[in-house]
Amino acid sequence: MTLPRYTTPLLLLMVVVLLSVIVYLMATDEPDRAPVQIVQQVAASDSVRMVALEQRPAFNTIANKVTPSVVFIESRVIRSRMEMPDDEIHNNQRNQEDWDRFLPGRRTSVAGSGVILSNDGYILTNHHVVSDAIKGGVNVTLQDKQTFKARIVGMDPNTDLAILKIDAKNLTPATIGNSDQVNVGDWVLAVGNPFRLKSTVTAGIVSAMGRNMDIIDTPLRVESFIQTDAAINQGNSGGALIDTNGNLIGINTAIATQTGVYEGYGFAIPINMAIKIAKDLIEYGEVQRAFLGVEIQSLSYDRAKSLGMKNAEG
Repeated sequence: MTLPRYTTPLLLLMVVVLLSVIVYLMATDEPDRAPVQIVQQVAASDSVRMVALEQRPAFNTIANKVTPSVVFIESRVIRSRMEMPDDEIHNNQRNQEDWDRFLPGRRTSVAGSGVILSNDGYILTNHHVVSDAIKGGVNVTLQDKQTFKARIVGMDPNTDLAILKIDAKNLTPATIGNSDQVNVGDWVLAVGNPFRLKSTVTAGIVSAMGRNMDIIDTPLRVESFIQTDAAINQGNSGGALIDTNGNLIGINTAIATQTGVYEGYGFAIPINMAIKIAKDLIEYGEVQRAFLGVEIQSLSYDRAKSLGMKNAEG
């Protein structure tokens, strides 16, 4: 049978239409495939993010290990009315008249922190936490709320450190680290009692090393602070700066602030320095130092250049 002469063009047209439909369907399928690719990329990103999270320190484990080694210290002091912050005057107004009858100043308390160094009750803290305490006026409270009268074994104002002793046994001493191995960018925890909020833990990194801030007000001051952005406030003084292994690497001492509260910069005494001071105070009651008759200064770029040095390190 002979096909009509228009059949061949019609068949060609149908083939063209069929091919067009196939191409259109493939084109409309493309957006469906694109999200699949995006999902795969997101999954890959999530995988990378999970690895990063796993590399972060387990802060809860570190905190549980360290908090039993950090104590709350309250020192009873006598201050004149002119020396007292407004909040202390307000909070103790009812007793003011009674104390004014007997004392030129009035009794109040200074709160701080301390770190247990031995299971028989030696505690390291800051000099400024206990230096103005009246006789028998230093109390130490452990994490389990046991409270003890503390004896001041020795103090060193040149490094702002002090050693206390309480009559207790089976305490949990901090594990001493090595502050010489601390690097800028390392994760750290600050443990203490800011604003009397006991056993408070904050986290941050080491922001700088070897800071000399002229914070200690003595002619023979020794400063080489670890700077951290872990939150430190009043009451943290004498508390612990901890590395990611749960080791004690510093004693929190001061903050840089224009308001009196934390603004991002805190400073801790390196533990290698603090332990040397602590051992001397425990053994001798004072710090054993040698004097060379020289004065130490920070090395500036101009001074290094005048000395013919290649860089301002030292």
